[in-house]
Amino acid sequence: MEPGKELSELIERELGVLGYEVIKTEALFSGRRKALRIFIDRPEAPVTIHDCVRVTKALGLVLDASETVPGPYNLEISSPGLARPLTKPAHFARFRGERSRVEYLDDAGVKTTAIGAIVDASETAVTISVDGVDRVIPHARIVKANLHPADQGLQEPEGCRQPRRGRRDGKRF
Repeated sequence: MEPGKELSELIERELGVLGYEVIKTEALFSGRRKALRIFIDRPEAPVTIHDCVRVTKALGLVLDASETVPGPYNLEISSPGLARPLTKPAHFARFRGERSRVEYLDDAGVKTTAIGAIVDASETAVTISVDGVDRVIPHARIVKANLHPADQGLQEPEGCRQPRRGRRDGKRF
């Protein structure tokens, strides 16, 4: 669920002052648990836990004072991660040459997926190279887009595996 325009503008403005970019905002206001989830980025450096804490404190105060979100809620601030959402034309331009996964509606209105490198990006469309064939996809038809690293399975560094608990040679230990 997308947050309202007033709430989105407030978040964008406040994070801009702090030097962060809003990648994606999700408002989960149904049921008992209300949550406002915001994915942030900094162009000059990766987002750290300290950035998330800083944004949570600053934005929490502003949101509580403005009363834009009625009642109690959880504020969740996060980095976009490896499969970073691409939600604005500028995101596609910034990651030109990177592999992406774009879900979009084709000319017949059928949901289609293109996985490939971002070849070009403008304010109106993005070009994705899929198996050597360029697909021009208008931004208005994009349903969802993310960076799509080639190796989706992340390997644990050596020596970081947790020991298994249970049976060894049929005996409990």
